[in-house]
Amino acid sequence: MTPDTVTAKSFWVWTKKAQEQNPQFNRAGDPIWPHYKHEAPARWLEDGLICDSTEVVKEGQTDLFDYIGG
Repeated sequence: MTPDTVTAKSFWVWTKKAQEQNPQFNRAGDPIWPHYKHEAPARWLEDGLICDSTEVVKEGQTDLFDYIGG
C-alpha cells in the first residue's frame, strides 16, 4: 500500500454516486476494476465513489439476520 491508496477489508465496489457519475461503466455494488479491487486510490474513497463490499446490501438481498430475527 502506498500513501495515496487504501486497502479494502474484502474488496472495493462502486457506490451509487459512482454509478450516477459514470453509468456506462460503473454499477453500484459491482466490484471496481480488477487491478484496483483490493487496493485503490484513497481519493475514490474520500469522494464516495467506492466502498468496501461488506458495507453494501443489495436491494432484495437476504442476510443471516433476516433468518435469526436479529
